[in-house]
Amino acid sequence: MVLNENIWPEGLWIRAAAQQEAPCIMLMHGLGASKEDLAPLADFVDPEKQFRWVLPDAPVRPVTLNGGRPMRAWYDIYGLGRDSGEDAAGMEHMATRLAALMEHEQQQAGTQPLILGGFSQGGAMALYLAFHHACPAAAVLAFSAYLPLRQTLPQSAQVTPIFWGHGRSDTVLPLEYMEIARDIMGSLGYGLSTHIYPMDHSICAEELVDARKFLDSMVMQGNLKKS
Repeated sequence: MVLNENIWPEGLWIRAAAQQEAPCIMLMHGLGASKEDLAPLADFVDPEKQFRWVLPDAPVRPVTLNGGRPMRAWYDIYGLGRDSGEDAAGMEHMATRLAALMEHEQQQAGTQPLILGGFSQGGAMALYLAFHHACPAAAVLAFSAYLPLRQTLPQSAQVTPIFWGHGRSDTVLPLEYMEIARDIMGSLGYGLSTHIYPMDHSICAEELVDARKFLDSMVMQGNLKKS
């Protein structure tokens, strides 16, 4: 079913599932990228079309990290250092908009489960949505991401499976960022599965194979059936 363009005027890439009522994967691109960058993942991870895929474009906004130059970004980024300040207000504003998109998707799909995911800043946005904004996510796919606002992460209210893949040679978001998230989330009761690959700040075929196994296991266990 086609979404009303007023729900997300920046634009959506949608791939329908084989069945009308199917779980949905909402995937968010990285800083300065677009929905088309992640669209090929749908065919690789889900060739059987078990899932409906919804990929939104982030709004264009000035980004402090890049000298204020406008680009697609889910929120402002002040820096990539371990102790850089974070745009908490921008994250919450975007989370409110994305939550409305999620609610619309679930209404269209008959309250099917929804999986959040993304690459880099998009992965951080997915983690924020699921755990700071408390959006109902059946699972989270984080590709080369980082844990936003880690000092205020709440105790896990329920075990939501999280797939986190990261490159051993990532110089944009070093592997240390995943390790920090793993330690914090583990101590707070989150169900985090981490995977390390011989790559830089990117996504590799081996990682997508593992992501597909992750989703397939959830389907087999009945975690992604209609609620």
